Amino acid sequence: MVHFGTSGWRGIIGRDITFRKVRLVTQAILDTVLPPGNGPREVIVGYDTRMLSEKFARAAAALIAGNGIDVRLPERDIPSPVLSSAILERKAQAGIIFTASHNPPEYNGLKLYTSEGILAPSEVTDPVEARYLELVPDWDDVFLPQPNRIVSCDPKPAYLARLQELIDWEAIRASGLTVVVDPLFGTSREYLDHILMENGIPVTVIHNTRDPFFGGYAPECTSENLTRLRDVMRQTGADLGLSTDGDGDRFGILDHGARLKESNLTLALVLDYLARRRGLSGRVGRTVATSLLVDAVARHHGLEVVETTVGFKNFGPLLVDGTLEFAAEESAGLAWARHLPERDGILAGLLVTEMVAVEGKSVFELGQDLHRRVGTYHFRRTQVPLTRQLEQVLERRFQQEIDEVDGRKVIATDRRDGLKLTFEGGGWLLIRRAGTEPKVRLYAEGTTKEEMRHLLHLAKKLLSNWRLNDV
Repeated sequence: MVHFGTSGWRGIIGRDITFRKVRLVTQAILDTVLPPGNGPREVIVGYDTRMLSEKFARAAAALIAGNGIDVRLPERDIPSPVLSSAILERKAQAGIIFTASHNPPEYNGLKLYTSEGILAPSEVTDPVEARYLELVPDWDDVFLPQPNRIVSCDPKPAYLARLQELIDWEAIRASGLTVVVDPLFGTSREYLDHILMENGIPVTVIHNTRDPFFGGYAPECTSENLTRLRDVMRQTGADLGLSTDGDGDRFGILDHGARLKESNLTLALVLDYLARRRGLSGRVGRTVATSLLVDAVARHHGLEVVETTVGFKNFGPLLVDGTLEFAAEESAGLAWARHLPERDGILAGLLVTEMVAVEGKSVFELGQDLHRRVGTYHFRRTQVPLTRQLEQVLERRFQQEIDEVDGRKVIATDRRDGLKLTFEGGGWLLIRRAGTEPKVRLYAEGTTKEEMRHLLHLAKKLLSNWRLNDV
């Protein structure tokens, strides 16, 4: 089975992700997204630093070329937002990148991008899944190689030129900020660090080699995974620590003192900064699982908020058609339409650096200022493994009517993405299946830490009761 979740198709290498499946999925993409017709057809194929990613990319490129379609294959691994940039730069008809983003090293997968440089939405990937199922029984996996159609390319200069024009480098240089960059052995090495260095910003870089196993950890910007970044910041006295996940589309920010900043606060701070200093005036996109602090900032600046289900692919079309100018997802996803219609962890790190430089305050101090202006919000997410039994339980329980939980009155129920319950007073909890791995995500937010902890406890209690009372 092949399924495109909230961020592409993913699975365990050798079990779910095999060379035959890669070629089958690629053929399904060509049949549905790039059928034979008039005009040029070009696909850009990229890959991350994971085991077999480059080989999967070359296998897909050979198949695409065998279908009479031109292929541009980068000379090295690239961040996912760089693929988006390259598609727009070359006016390609589609892009494919082999990556499992922040998942553990044993995972790999594929993200499909449209000609608009956005992660393909469900209306594009659903037909791909259907075509894959049609091909499986009789596909012979034979094609005529056309290696002359595969041409190497370097999308780095054009991508960095976008950032060069967007960021206030003079303000950063004048501030005297020092930065430590940690790409977590991923694709943003020699991107985020290089553009900072080229603009005269003092930078220390760690984990900037290619490692398919990411040092033995998942390439995710969590507190545990950023221990080395924290240590180096303390040793050097750096003002900021900037990290990106395995494919560079998510961020992690450590403030002065090596304190990891919660991603929702960072999203809200950047939105506030762009609205105050950079003229952001359009609508703001937020997923159902993202903090209402984003809404509070938007209201403060008179901006409209558009809420979607989880998955940055839901924002892409809205960023392209002008409905949104800014998009935020609690899992450290940020997009600004002036840059790309896609999330970009490199951009996020640079915007935070500019914000700290211009405001002359630490991220902590800016957060304190923001809470004084718009109120306090405390958010937390946790997760548990998704078993087959629990999956069946969730399908039924998500549909049940819940009027109160432990005496707390439910004033709104949202079933678009799992089950979200909003209580009197504004606190909320959400239980949903993850779209990229076999997990159940539990979210809670309140106006105090005590309320947040209580709501997260209620979410865990609900899940536990569903399991115990399953019949």
